[in-house]
Amino acid sequence: MAVAARFLMLLMALSLSACYSTSVHKTATSRATSTSQNKLQTYYVRANDTLYSIGKRFGVDYLAIAKRNHLRAPYHIYVGQQLYINRTAPGDAHRPVSRTISRAATSAPVVSRSRVVKKKPVKRASKSRTSHPRAATSTKLLWPVKGVLTSRFGHRGSRMHDGIDIGAPDGTAVHAAASGVVVYSDSRLSGYGKLIIIRHGRNLFTAYAHNQRNLVRKGAKVRVGDVIARVGHTGRASGPHLHFEVRQGSTPVDPLAYLPR
Repeated sequence: MAVAARFLMLLMALSLSACYSTSVHKTATSRATSTSQNKLQTYYVRANDTLYSIGKRFGVDYLAIAKRNHLRAPYHIYVGQQLYINRTAPGDAHRPVSRTISRAATSAPVVSRSRVVKKKPVKRASKSRTSHPRAATSTKLLWPVKGVLTSRFGHRGSRMHDGIDIGAPDGTAVHAAASGVVVYSDSRLSGYGKLIIIRHGRNLFTAYAHNQRNLVRKGAKVRVGDVIARVGHTGRASGPHLHFEVRQGSTPVDPLAYLPR
Protein backbone atom coordinates (compact mmCIF):
# COMPACT_ATOMS: atom_id res chain seq x y z
CA MET A 1 0.00 0.00 0.00
CA ALA A 2 2.81 2.38 0.95
CA VAL A 3 4.62 1.54 -2.30
CA ALA A 4 1.51 2.32 -4.31
CA ALA A 5 1.06 5.65 -2.52
CA ARG A 6 4.67 6.64 -3.21
CA PHE A 7 4.27 5.66 -6.88
CA LEU A 8 1.11 7.79 -7.15
CA MET A 9 2.88 10.78 -5.59
CA LEU A 10 5.80 10.37 -8.05
CA LEU A 11 3.38 10.38 -11.01
CA MET A 12 1.71 13.56 -9.71
CA ALA A 13 5.10 15.27 -9.27
CA LEU A 14 6.15 14.38 -12.82
CA SER A 15 2.83 15.61 -14.16
CA LEU A 16 3.13 18.96 -12.37
CA SER A 17 6.73 19.29 -13.57
CA ALA A 18 5.67 18.65 -17.16
CA CYS A 19 2.86 21.23 -16.94
CA TYR A 20 5.23 23.84 -15.53
CA SER A 21 7.82 23.19 -18.19
CA THR A 22 5.25 23.37 -20.99
CA SER A 23 3.83 26.61 -19.59
CA VAL A 24 7.29 28.25 -19.46
CA HIS A 25 8.05 27.12 -23.00
CA LYS A 26 4.78 28.51 -24.33
CA THR A 27 5.33 31.82 -22.54
CA ALA A 28 8.88 32.14 -23.90
CA THR A 29 7.70 31.29 -27.41
CA SER A 30 4.88 33.81 -27.13
CA ARG A 31 7.28 36.53 -25.99
CA ALA A 32 9.73 35.76 -28.80
CA THR A 33 6.92 35.89 -31.36
CA SER A 34 5.61 39.14 -29.90
CA THR A 35 9.11 40.69 -29.97
CA SER A 36 9.57 39.58 -33.59
CA GLN A 37 6.19 41.01 -34.60
CA ASN A 38 6.86 44.31 -32.85
CA LYS A 39 10.22 44.85 -34.58
CA LEU A 40 9.96 47.63 -37.15
CA GLN A 41 10.45 46.39 -40.70
CA THR A 42 11.38 48.93 -43.38
CA TYR A 43 12.67 48.53 -46.91
CA TYR A 44 14.36 50.89 -49.38
CA VAL A 45 13.11 50.48 -52.95
CA ARG A 46 15.68 49.23 -55.47
CA ALA A 47 15.78 49.33 -59.25
CA ASN A 48 13.24 46.97 -60.86
CA ASP A 49 11.33 46.47 -57.60
CA THR A 50 7.56 46.43 -57.72
CA LEU A 51 5.16 46.83 -54.83
CA TYR A 52 3.97 43.31 -55.59
CA SER A 53 7.50 41.80 -55.48
CA ILE A 54 8.27 43.60 -52.22
CA GLY A 55 5.06 42.29 -50.68
CA LYS A 56 5.90 38.78 -51.84
CA ARG A 57 9.40 39.03 -50.33
CA PHE A 58 7.99 39.89 -46.91
CA GLY A 59 4.86 37.77 -47.17
CA VAL A 60 2.60 40.82 -47.00
CA ASP A 61 -0.22 41.81 -49.37
CA TYR A 62 1.06 44.69 -51.51
CA LEU A 63 -2.21 46.56 -50.97
CA ALA A 64 -1.55 46.47 -47.22
CA ILE A 65 1.92 47.94 -47.82
CA ALA A 66 0.38 50.63 -50.02
CA LYS A 67 -2.12 51.54 -47.30
CA ARG A 68 0.54 51.61 -44.56
CA ASN A 69 2.67 53.98 -46.65
CA HIS A 70 -0.21 56.29 -47.68
CA LEU A 71 0.14 55.27 -51.36
CA ARG A 72 -2.80 55.74 -53.70
CA ALA A 73 -3.57 54.02 -56.99
CA PRO A 74 -1.71 53.58 -59.30
CA TYR A 75 0.74 52.95 -56.39
CA HIS A 76 3.93 54.38 -57.92
CA ILE A 77 7.10 53.73 -55.94
CA TYR A 78 10.55 55.20 -56.52
CA VAL A 79 14.14 54.04 -56.20
CA GLY A 80 15.45 54.95 -52.75
CA GLN A 81 11.98 55.35 -51.23
CA GLN A 82 11.58 53.99 -47.70
CA LEU A 83 8.59 51.69 -47.21
CA TYR A 84 7.16 50.61 -43.86
CA ILE A 85 6.27 46.91 -44.09
CA ASN A 86 4.59 45.93 -40.82
CA ARG A 87 3.19 49.20 -39.49
CA THR A 88 1.82 52.53 -40.67
CA ALA A 89 4.40 55.07 -41.82
CA PRO A 90 4.48 58.35 -39.91
CA GLY A 91 2.57 61.14 -41.62
CA ASP A 92 4.18 64.24 -43.09
CA ALA A 93 2.44 66.68 -40.73
CA HIS A 94 5.68 67.27 -38.80
CA ARG A 95 7.79 67.83 -41.92
CA PRO A 96 7.71 71.45 -43.11
CA VAL A 97 9.35 70.64 -46.47
CA SER A 98 6.63 68.07 -47.17
CA ARG A 99 3.91 70.59 -46.41
CA THR A 100 5.55 73.23 -48.60
CA ILE A 101 5.94 70.77 -51.48
CA SER A 102 2.36 69.54 -51.10
CA ARG A 103 1.08 73.11 -51.47
CA ALA A 104 3.35 73.70 -54.48
CA ALA A 105 2.25 70.44 -56.14
CA THR A 106 -1.42 71.42 -55.99
CA SER A 107 -1.02 75.06 -56.97
CA ALA A 108 1.69 75.21 -59.65
CA PRO A 109 1.82 73.78 -63.20
CA VAL A 110 4.57 71.37 -64.18
CA VAL A 111 7.44 73.16 -65.91
CA SER A 112 9.90 71.29 -68.08
CA ARG A 113 12.33 72.68 -70.66
CA SER A 114 10.94 76.22 -70.30
CA ARG A 115 7.49 74.98 -71.32
CA VAL A 116 4.39 74.93 -69.15
CA VAL A 117 2.56 71.62 -69.27
CA LYS A 118 -0.91 71.44 -67.78
CA LYS A 119 -1.62 68.57 -65.45
CA LYS A 120 -3.58 65.67 -66.91
CA PRO A 121 -6.10 63.81 -64.79
CA VAL A 122 -4.66 60.60 -63.39
CA LYS A 123 -6.51 57.45 -64.33
CA ARG A 124 -7.10 55.22 -61.35
CA ALA A 125 -5.58 51.78 -61.78
CA SER A 126 -7.56 48.67 -61.08
CA LYS A 127 -6.99 47.17 -57.65
CA SER A 128 -6.53 43.75 -59.14
CA ARG A 129 -4.09 41.66 -57.13
CA THR A 130 -2.28 40.72 -60.31
CA SER A 131 -1.10 44.27 -61.06
CA HIS A 132 2.58 44.91 -60.36
CA PRO A 133 3.28 48.63 -59.78
CA ARG A 134 6.89 49.39 -60.69
CA ALA A 135 9.47 51.82 -59.36
CA ALA A 136 10.45 54.86 -61.45
CA THR A 137 14.18 54.74 -62.23
CA SER A 138 14.90 56.85 -65.32
CA THR A 139 15.43 60.33 -63.82
CA LYS A 140 19.03 61.51 -63.48
CA LEU A 141 20.19 64.62 -61.67
CA LEU A 142 23.37 66.70 -61.54
CA TRP A 143 25.41 66.82 -58.32
CA PRO A 144 24.43 70.18 -56.82
CA VAL A 145 27.80 71.01 -55.27
CA LYS A 146 31.42 69.86 -55.39
CA GLY A 147 32.32 68.50 -51.99
CA VAL A 148 32.51 65.46 -49.72
CA LEU A 149 29.51 63.28 -48.88
CA THR A 150 29.33 63.47 -45.08
CA SER A 151 25.92 61.98 -44.32
CA ARG A 152 23.64 59.62 -46.21
CA PHE A 153 19.88 59.26 -46.55
CA GLY A 154 18.20 57.08 -43.93
CA HIS A 155 17.78 56.63 -40.20
CA ARG A 156 19.84 58.61 -37.71
CA GLY A 157 19.00 56.74 -34.54
CA SER A 158 15.25 57.16 -34.06
CA ARG A 159 14.99 60.01 -36.58
CA MET A 160 14.88 59.98 -40.36
CA HIS A 161 17.44 61.96 -42.39
CA ASP A 162 15.46 62.89 -45.50
CA GLY A 163 18.43 63.78 -47.70
CA ILE A 164 22.22 63.74 -47.97
CA ASP A 165 24.79 66.20 -46.61
CA ILE A 166 27.68 67.39 -48.79
CA GLY A 167 30.50 69.19 -46.99
CA ALA A 168 32.02 72.17 -48.81
CA PRO A 169 33.60 75.52 -47.84
CA ASP A 170 31.42 78.56 -47.16
CA GLY A 171 30.54 80.34 -50.38
CA THR A 172 30.92 77.31 -52.69
CA ALA A 173 28.53 77.49 -55.64
CA VAL A 174 25.32 75.45 -55.37
CA HIS A 175 23.92 74.35 -58.75
CA ALA A 176 20.40 73.38 -59.81
CA ALA A 177 20.34 69.59 -60.11
CA ALA A 178 17.83 69.82 -62.99
CA SER A 179 15.80 72.42 -64.87
CA GLY A 180 12.61 73.64 -63.24
CA VAL A 181 10.83 76.40 -61.33
CA VAL A 182 11.71 77.72 -57.88
CA VAL A 183 8.67 77.15 -55.63
CA TYR A 184 10.35 78.27 -52.39
CA SER A 185 13.27 80.56 -51.56
CA ASP A 186 13.23 81.72 -47.96
CA SER A 187 14.36 80.93 -44.42
CA ARG A 188 11.02 80.40 -42.65
CA LEU A 189 11.14 76.60 -42.32
CA SER A 190 12.55 75.72 -38.92
CA GLY A 191 16.02 74.17 -38.94
CA TYR A 192 16.69 74.44 -42.68
CA GLY A 193 18.13 77.94 -42.66
CA LYS A 194 18.10 79.55 -46.08
CA LEU A 195 16.34 77.00 -48.27
CA ILE A 196 15.50 76.64 -51.96
CA ILE A 197 12.99 74.14 -53.38
CA ILE A 198 12.79 73.55 -57.13
CA ARG A 199 9.94 71.80 -58.90
CA HIS A 200 10.86 69.70 -61.94
CA GLY A 201 8.84 67.59 -64.35
CA ARG A 202 7.15 64.32 -63.30
CA ASN A 203 6.29 65.76 -59.87
CA LEU A 204 9.96 65.69 -58.85
CA PHE A 205 11.30 68.24 -56.34
CA THR A 206 14.82 69.05 -55.10
CA ALA A 207 15.64 70.98 -51.93
CA TYR A 208 18.86 72.84 -51.03
CA ALA A 209 19.27 73.85 -47.37
CA HIS A 210 21.59 75.75 -44.98
CA ASN A 211 22.62 78.19 -47.71
CA GLN A 212 24.74 81.24 -46.96
CA ARG A 213 22.83 83.12 -49.66
CA ASN A 214 19.92 82.29 -51.95
CA LEU A 215 20.54 83.68 -55.44
CA VAL A 216 17.12 82.93 -56.98
CA ARG A 217 13.62 83.96 -56.00
CA LYS A 218 10.33 82.09 -55.91
CA GLY A 219 8.87 81.81 -59.42
CA ALA A 220 12.25 81.95 -61.19
CA LYS A 221 12.88 79.45 -63.99
CA VAL A 222 16.28 77.77 -63.73
CA ARG A 223 18.24 75.47 -66.00
CA VAL A 224 20.28 72.48 -64.95
CA GLY A 225 23.67 73.64 -63.69
CA ASP A 226 22.63 77.24 -62.92
CA VAL A 227 24.18 78.66 -59.74
CA ILE A 228 21.24 79.14 -57.36
CA ALA A 229 22.92 79.61 -53.96
CA ARG A 230 26.14 79.63 -51.93
CA VAL A 231 27.05 76.98 -49.37
CA GLY A 232 26.65 78.09 -45.75
CA HIS A 233 25.60 76.83 -42.33
CA THR A 234 22.39 78.73 -41.61
CA GLY A 235 19.70 77.00 -39.56
CA ARG A 236 20.58 73.90 -37.53
CA ALA A 237 23.99 73.10 -38.99
CA SER A 238 27.27 72.32 -37.23
CA GLY A 239 29.42 73.51 -40.13
CA PRO A 240 29.29 74.60 -43.79
CA HIS A 241 27.56 72.02 -45.98
CA LEU A 242 24.64 71.55 -48.34
CA HIS A 243 21.69 69.47 -47.18
CA PHE A 244 20.20 68.12 -50.42
CA GLU A 245 16.84 66.37 -50.71
CA VAL A 246 15.02 64.69 -53.59
CA ARG A 247 11.29 64.09 -53.35
CA GLN A 248 8.65 62.46 -55.52
CA GLY A 249 5.72 64.60 -54.57
CA SER A 250 6.16 65.01 -50.82
CA THR A 251 7.81 61.58 -50.42
CA PRO A 252 11.55 61.76 -49.64
CA VAL A 253 13.72 59.38 -51.69
CA ASP A 254 17.44 58.61 -51.65
CA PRO A 255 19.24 61.28 -53.73
CA LEU A 256 22.11 58.87 -54.46
CA ALA A 257 19.72 56.79 -56.57
CA TYR A 258 19.33 59.79 -58.90
CA LEU A 259 22.89 61.13 -58.97
CA PRO A 260 25.70 59.87 -61.26
CA ARG A 261 28.24 57.64 -59.53
